[in-house]
Amino acid sequence: MLKSAYNGPSLSRYQFEGLRNKGWVLESAIEVYKHHPNAVVLMELDIGSRFQKVVVKNFGWRNTISRFFSPFMRSRAQKSWDASKWLLAAGVPVPKPIAVYTARQLGFIDQNVFITEYIGKNQKSRRILRNEIIESEKKQIIVQKMGEMVFAMHNAGMIHNDLTQGNFLVKDSDYIDIYLVDLNRLVRKSKITIAERMYDISKMNLCSCNLERDHADCLWLYFLLFYDSENAEQNLIYLKKAIKKNQMRRRAKKIKKGRGK
Repeated sequence: MLKSAYNGPSLSRYQFEGLRNKGWVLESAIEVYKHHPNAVVLMELDIGSRFQKVVVKNFGWRNTISRFFSPFMRSRAQKSWDASKWLLAAGVPVPKPIAVYTARQLGFIDQNVFITEYIGKNQKSRRILRNEIIESEKKQIIVQKMGEMVFAMHNAGMIHNDLTQGNFLVKDSDYIDIYLVDLNRLVRKSKITIAERMYDISKMNLCSCNLERDHADCLWLYFLLFYDSENAEQNLIYLKKAIKKNQMRRRAKKIKKGRGK
């Protein structure tokens, strides 16, 4: 038995059926940002009798385990929809959600699609922060905004669980308009410890020093200053531990992957 749920503005049957088909989404795209396992594209849809550019994310599967447990969880599209609403309510900039669709076959998630507004031309913060030509002042503007965004998210009881530089989009018009994306791993908790906050942050890889040495213009320190200046010293202690923990986990994964070859 097929069971589906759609939340959003009315779409033509042609568009609705097309959005469920990853091949159609890729073929109809103006620009393809990603195609495997999730198709993430920029396309134009007729929404409310008006054509507008939107970003469509048609989710795929990374492994069979996730599909097996899907009857007991929200779809990733629904998680992204919910997370967008929570973050916007907390004052954290994210692309505004437009529509979400989940279809289940015998309880198992068969298809799930998430549609958001198109924020305009942008680039990942990684591209700017790792560019040696760009002035440090401009990088600091971006890191300051990122610190304020993450602090607002954590204070609202949310952990992103994938805070990489690639998940902060910077509009090309300036360095102030920054949006947080890739929200399907975000969770809400009644209480977040300092260790949990810093581990969430530790994946951002803001400076190659990994806080192992003192040096000028360290973006980690600049981030902490605008994340929570009153508790910067305490957060620094926990962040150092979190970075080391992250490094150990990455090494363990590489060793495990090497043994599996």
